[in-house]
Amino acid sequence: MSIPGLNINLESEIPVYRQIAEGVRAALAAGHLSPGLRLPPTRDLARQLGVNRNTVVAAYELLATEGVVHSHTGRGTFLAESASGESLPGAPAPGDDDWLTAFSSAVQGPSLERLLSAYRLAISSEGISFASSQPANDLAPVKEFSSAMASVLAEMGASVLTYGPMAGSPRLRETIAAGMRCGGSRVTAGNVLITNGSQQALELVFRTLLDRDNAVVLEDPTFTGALSALGSLGARTVGVPLDDEGMRPDLLALALERHRPRVIYVQPTFQNPTTRVMSLARRREILALATRYGCAVVEDDWAGELRYEGDPIPTLHALDGGRRVLYVSTFSKKLMPGLRIGWVVAPERVRDRLVALKQVEDCGTSPLLQEALQRFLEKGGLERHLRRVRPAYVERRDRLQNALDRHFPDGVHWTRPTGGLFIWVTLPGEVDSNELFLAARQRGVLFSRGELFHVGGSGRDTLRLGFGGVDPERIPEGIAVLGELIRERLSEGPSVAVDSRAEAMPIF
Repeated sequence: MSIPGLNINLESEIPVYRQIAEGVRAALAAGHLSPGLRLPPTRDLARQLGVNRNTVVAAYELLATEGVVHSHTGRGTFLAESASGESLPGAPAPGDDDWLTAFSSAVQGPSLERLLSAYRLAISSEGISFASSQPANDLAPVKEFSSAMASVLAEMGASVLTYGPMAGSPRLRETIAAGMRCGGSRVTAGNVLITNGSQQALELVFRTLLDRDNAVVLEDPTFTGALSALGSLGARTVGVPLDDEGMRPDLLALALERHRPRVIYVQPTFQNPTTRVMSLARRREILALATRYGCAVVEDDWAGELRYEGDPIPTLHALDGGRRVLYVSTFSKKLMPGLRIGWVVAPERVRDRLVALKQVEDCGTSPLLQEALQRFLEKGGLERHLRRVRPAYVERRDRLQNALDRHFPDGVHWTRPTGGLFIWVTLPGEVDSNELFLAARQRGVLFSRGELFHVGGSGRDTLRLGFGGVDPERIPEGIAVLGELIRERLSEGPSVAVDSRAEAMPIF
């Protein structure tokens, strides 16, 4: 079978996979193809058009994301029954629903799309998923936390079912402050604001410190959630490359001199996504540069307690004495994401502004969850949980590394993390991780594309593999699929790259 009227131009600036997708749409609109029809197998269509099969795979995946087709493993790819584009009965006339697309700039653009893409993958239950950085559901302390919540309800009753202090539970804030003091930080409960996860903590900090078009210096690559929050605010993101010890101070100095940012955002410990750990000397260099140029430093310590090897290194907040470092952390990764409890530590004048902004956003984090968490912590629940999960994560990390050693070809490189929940992979330049993702998804394997984490939309030769939430028995199976697909692409030569629309602010 062929697709009537489908012609491609290899000299065109339009990527070939998009030409194929447009050809399918055009044939459908012209009535040459009927809804429900099975499209040609990818290998057959690639042979007819004289292109790489991966290009056809990318075209079919693009059509699937638009709802034009749907695929069934072992059966093929079919045009959707409602893919003709005809209006449904009762649908508004053209122009009547213009308001449905009249969105503000805060909820449009690639920065938000990358977060939505990462989140959809993180919660996906399809196939074998290495896409998430979340902890293992099967290791969650369900019974212990249920007991803590039940005891809080029995003792405190309706008082935890109403609004609570905007800054958060005083007892929980003191527990957090005490824990940080054990790590060398100068902090009191008055410096702590409880938030709905670290994502809200970052968004509050950025909104408090930045106006539109203000420059922010951050690691490149970096956390997708930070890029999305900054993009929504209209901030100018200036990416600084990393070496084995983290953000390069020589390039950071250049960026600070050129762009004069208000904020430096860093993840010194088990950096997301590269897993790198900033050395003590490097941490001191970063702080010295921040002091010289008068910048605030936002330290994101999302996984400091998920260390499997080596000794802890003092946080930037501890080294700085809390003078210009705002510290952000969360219980999501080390405990349970569904708690949605994170926190910010800041000088009290700054914290008061953060509290005011949080009141505008959500009127406070759940008192019930905060008090249940406090009860869980005071009974030693977190320490017991960490003692149980660390060996389990080490086992999953080691299984993943062994599978990579066995199945990935020469020329592929990856990190060997001493903590955290994922591994960062660098592919040979001729393998595009965007296109690899599309092919792997058809085989039931998911991962996070490196492009999502880069300031300028680069990183097509990188990907992130999370191991925390993966069934350890299925890790070798999933990596074997990825290894096979990478070998295919290395033998076939360069593939057609999938479009990227990320925005960037370069250092130079």
